[in-house]
Amino acid sequence: MRNFALLCPRHHREAPDVADAEAFWSWVDYACERDGHMKWQGLDPEAVAQAERVGIHIDTSGPVRKSLHHFGRVRDELVRHYGWCPEDFAGGNQWGALMEQFHTVMDAATSTHFNVAKKASTEAWAFEVARRRLKDGAPGGDTDDDRSALSGTPSVELAERTLRKSPGSGGAHSLVDAARRADIAVEAVALVHDLIGSAGVSSAEEVLRGLKEEAADRTAQFERLNAELMGHAVCRHCGHAIVRIGDAAWRHAAAAPMSRGCRAASFDRDGTWDDSLDRTWKASPPKTYR
Repeated sequence: MRNFALLCPRHHREAPDVADAEAFWSWVDYACERDGHMKWQGLDPEAVAQAERVGIHIDTSGPVRKSLHHFGRVRDELVRHYGWCPEDFAGGNQWGALMEQFHTVMDAATSTHFNVAKKASTEAWAFEVARRRLKDGAPGGDTDDDRSALSGTPSVELAERTLRKSPGSGGAHSLVDAARRADIAVEAVALVHDLIGSAGVSSAEEVLRGLKEEAADRTAQFERLNAELMGHAVCRHCGHAIVRIGDAAWRHAAAAPMSRGCRAASFDRDGTWDDSLDRTWKASPPKTYR
């Protein structure tokens, strides 16, 4: 019973075959958001117009699938679901270790679905777990402190989801804009750093210092906005971290592939089914936070 999930045929073929129920439900939630527009396909245009007139926004279009090739789909999912950036794909000296960990994860924690040779979602999950294992086990961490993880923080992801679901949220707009400005500055720092390393241009060091100051200032602005606009609490049902922007709904915020909320927790948190929880993924803080 714990291995039972109702999916349409398409998402049944796409869902990851992994030994991690919480990662599976995290992917289901991601797929629902990615493909939510599909339920409106074929809706009468007049019905859409009527909904818009009363303030209900119906999104009838979704993200474009960039590639039909298998690794293109894996890459797309790593970027959209797990927050990978170009540097993560560059690999460098770590690529061999990453691939070794990837195959270890694939062999130990994944399976092959009947009549489906390989799935992008399964391989994307294995790549993400492999990357996290290397990151957790790397001595001393990254040697370049200029690179920022802003694009992968729960607050930015939450703000982007809030914008998609509630385009009128001023707080979400502010957070996303601040994060993008900081990311631009950090990318500029990385570019100049590479130029100095390859060309040895001493005058560029002054530019690098200025850009580092700008990146630090923009990052501080983002963090200040984050502290002002973002509320943090713990879900009363499952104990996972939850956050919200202003008066928006609370959302579970733990990063994939770990659980983001009550649905995974109620499904098999302790290896059993907890009938005291709703079958929906909702976030509710303790009463003291209200």
